Amino acid sequence: MSRLDLLLLAEESLSFADDEFLRQRLKMIKVWPTFDADERAATDVALGVKDPDLWVAMRSGGHLLRPPHRPSLALCDLATVARDAGYEVAIVDNIARYSHRRRIIEGLVSDQRPRLIGLTTTFLLSEREVEQTVALIRSLAPESKIVLGGPTVRRRVSLHGLADYAIFGSGEQAIVQLLGALDGDVDPLRIPGLAIRNPDGSVTYGESSRELARVGRIGEAYRTRGDELIPIPDWSLYPRSRDTVYAIEFSRGCKYNCFYCAYDRGKLIRPLAEIREELLRNAELGITRYRVGDSNFTDGPPRYRDYPLDVCKLMIELDLGLEWSCYSRVDDLTDELAEHMRRAGCWGVFFGVESGDDRILKLMRKGHDLADAFEGLAVARRNGLFAHVNMIAGYPGETEESFRNTLDFVVGARPDSFALGQFYLVDKAPVRGRAMDDFALEGEGLRWRHRTMDSDRAAALVAAGIDELLAAGLELSNEMRIVEYMGWGMSLDQARLASDALSRCMRGAERELASEAQKQVKQLLCGVVPQWLARDLRAAHTR
Repeated sequence: MSRLDLLLLAEESLSFADDEFLRQRLKMIKVWPTFDADERAATDVALGVKDPDLWVAMRSGGHLLRPPHRPSLALCDLATVARDAGYEVAIVDNIARYSHRRRIIEGLVSDQRPRLIGLTTTFLLSEREVEQTVALIRSLAPESKIVLGGPTVRRRVSLHGLADYAIFGSGEQAIVQLLGALDGDVDPLRIPGLAIRNPDGSVTYGESSRELARVGRIGEAYRTRGDELIPIPDWSLYPRSRDTVYAIEFSRGCKYNCFYCAYDRGKLIRPLAEIREELLRNAELGITRYRVGDSNFTDGPPRYRDYPLDVCKLMIELDLGLEWSCYSRVDDLTDELAEHMRRAGCWGVFFGVESGDDRILKLMRKGHDLADAFEGLAVARRNGLFAHVNMIAGYPGETEESFRNTLDFVVGARPDSFALGQFYLVDKAPVRGRAMDDFALEGEGLRWRHRTMDSDRAAALVAAGIDELLAAGLELSNEMRIVEYMGWGMSLDQARLASDALSRCMRGAERELASEAQKQVKQLLCGVVPQWLARDLRAAHTR
């Protein structure tokens, strides 16, 4: 058996301490149905994999089934370009979640001795989780070199020297060049975006890597690279079930400049011919359900504003029976675009409205106002699209009055679902720049304070606000949560039913309604999901 050049690994956050959305999920887990001992035993037989990590014991009794996270587009992109460059590659995900995945890694290490192991930190949200996962990899493969990529390692300088290498920004070019460097064909210091850990633990930054990671700079958002090429991912390299939701991207970067966000500025789009090829290839594999990964699907770059419309026309022409959802801005969504999106298979949009107060929206540099937000939701509703709104509390300038306006907006707009969380402070976001100095903002992440509010008060407002919105009959959920349920084998209708039923349980609906909702959730999470998981586990063990 030939030696493995590149082993790519992924895991997603398992902790609820570092992320507001995950903390809200923890509230929902309390109303999830559990498996009793007999149900668990029968499910274990059906799954065909003996792994106690598939289950989470509940203090109240019974067990929750722990489904896997969705396939990682980043890993598939990297595997594709490395394979195309002539290297032997393999992918394993859910590595901290399941012991049977770790046994797969042990087998690969024993049989093929991977030269380089890559870990994406896209959904590892805290330093602690990255550190623990790297320690796990070192224990499984002590002789392999390790490279980290993804947004968490990029923004945390303390992680730059945790592994042997770190790649900042898109890694497709860098990973191939790094493999060449291990062959002695490339000078690693000339690899764009690469950082190298020295024997003494210090870090040497290669060509452009300081700039790409904004090392030592505050309040300056990241930028896309003009020479990036978005590959056509070959999902046949990724051993997972095809009847789940896969990520797809039509563009990278964002042309807007919201002050709370450090996401890469600039907009890079893919040729329509490549999108056609990818959709057709994926359909041959049985992949037709997507979550579009673009920061905002509904805006075209300045020189090609109809780009999203043309992508939809392509999907309509191909007629592959697609189902997908995406991020959208309320001021980009027109009736023409929304109608084409629905015809192309789009079922829902995620609106980052963020505030219901025009003064705060101006401070955020959102570029839209409340009138735009109401109209964007109306456009989605007129065209049959599920509309989710995301709102935050505590942005600099926030007051009790402005937060009240946010709650009033959500009640008045009546979105299909809402999420409400506290402001998350990122040091590369422009909110940390001089333009906001008057607010005396300090702190990091979910712990901060400024002239008009602190994080403790924001957290209290969020908790009270969620209760108020639930009492008003609104659904505490998320378009992404429906995607998650679809990724566990549910149909779109089943996923929406599960999301709605869980929200009814959480809001303490009338006893009769809550009882019926619990029955619906039990049927879906304890019936549909195990059947899908059995198929997914078989696929993961077929390589």
